[in-house]
Amino acid sequence: MTGSPNLLTMIFAFLLVLGPLVLIHELGHYLVGRLFGVKAHAFSIGFGKEIAGWTDKRGTRWKLSALPLGGYVQFAGDMNPASAPSAEQDGLTPEERAHTFHVKPLWQRALIVFAGPATNFLLCVAILAAFAFVNGRLVADPEVADFTKNSPAQAAGLQIGDRIVAIDGNKVESVTDVPEYTVYYGGQTVPVAVERDGRTLVLPVKLANREVSDEFGNTTKIGDLGIDFAAPVIGGFFGQSPAEAAGLKSGDRIVSIDGTDVRSFGDIPELVQPFPGKQVTITAMRDGEARVFPVTLGSVKVTGENGRSETIGQLGIRAGFGHVVPVGAVEALEMGVSRSFSIMGTMVTGIRQIFTGQRSVKELGGPIKIAKYSGEQFSLGWDAFVGFAALISINLAFINLLPIPGLDGGHLAFYAAELVRRRPLDARSQEWAIRTGVALVLTLMLFVTVNDLVSLPVFGG
Repeated sequence: MTGSPNLLTMIFAFLLVLGPLVLIHELGHYLVGRLFGVKAHAFSIGFGKEIAGWTDKRGTRWKLSALPLGGYVQFAGDMNPASAPSAEQDGLTPEERAHTFHVKPLWQRALIVFAGPATNFLLCVAILAAFAFVNGRLVADPEVADFTKNSPAQAAGLQIGDRIVAIDGNKVESVTDVPEYTVYYGGQTVPVAVERDGRTLVLPVKLANREVSDEFGNTTKIGDLGIDFAAPVIGGFFGQSPAEAAGLKSGDRIVSIDGTDVRSFGDIPELVQPFPGKQVTITAMRDGEARVFPVTLGSVKVTGENGRSETIGQLGIRAGFGHVVPVGAVEALEMGVSRSFSIMGTMVTGIRQIFTGQRSVKELGGPIKIAKYSGEQFSLGWDAFVGFAALISINLAFINLLPIPGLDGGHLAFYAAELVRRRPLDARSQEWAIRTGVALVLTLMLFVTVNDLVSLPVFGG
């Protein structure tokens, strides 16, 4: 288990995540507003008292404010950063009024408001697409290699060698597709379609609700089929590999070692590690033909869990869990869009499960938890940190699109009502709705902050 980063690292990483994401969100509003000729009085990262800033030649005050938990663009015609409509515009010349937000056509106002969440969504797409373009796409055959202890899939009738083709009606082409349809549905029964001996069978599987921990000790519950997909296929060799020296090749599938069947790559260590230097007989399938290889195991010194040095046997092979397929720019972009919508879908699922009692409200997190995770991901390297930033970015997009007055989604709801009624809601109704929405958001913020504090070790979390 990796130690948690220190407080300064968490604060730095938190600001490094949230600052640029808020900046990008507000730039979305600002740039589309500017496109439609709306004047911006202020562009703020954070709320409250101004810490630093400057005024550009267009009269926009760009500033950094004391509370770095959001930001705003105050357009001409707004009476406050929440974009509540101003009741008074007296004193403005016709030319000045033409550059205010509220005189713009409905579709332009809606696009200006929508631009903030859309920019956060597009940032997530761009990051995920870049990862796909650089790293390629992992393709791993969803064939059942083995079952874990108390496997719900095995209890439901799945067998070794079955190939999963669909889960709950969703097509499965690779092992990487499986988590999307299982992780968030612990305890639920889902139909799993498998191919077996040329037939397609559909078996109902009640997913296990398994608790897992990451390297920092953070725990969460996930839905689990209880299947090991790591078929014992050789994906490569390392060091002075005894297996390679004996004639085995990448792509060979090990079926037995000294007469003991091997069903999963996870079976190999217990048949190899206790016997350093011993000659074993390995049977492997190659091009549909069984071949036998006598292999003298290597001897490697390692440090055991008790801190003592011990010698173990080694074949010098790597698991052949799938293969990486390079992707072009267009496919990478498609993957980025698809994965971003998939993440949004899991957010909707998570919220629904909290409201229906399938998930605990303790899973909701606020700024303290985000800061904690930011520091942890930062300590793992830039890839992990940027991937985490993509996740937070799409979270910002999703939250801001909720139809809560005071958020972007609330304003879009007002515009939808205006479109239907053919006239806007009166100023008093909007004002009360925004006050109610802001109170709701502040209450939620207080709740998740308390949630974060209770989860800290000092409070027994």
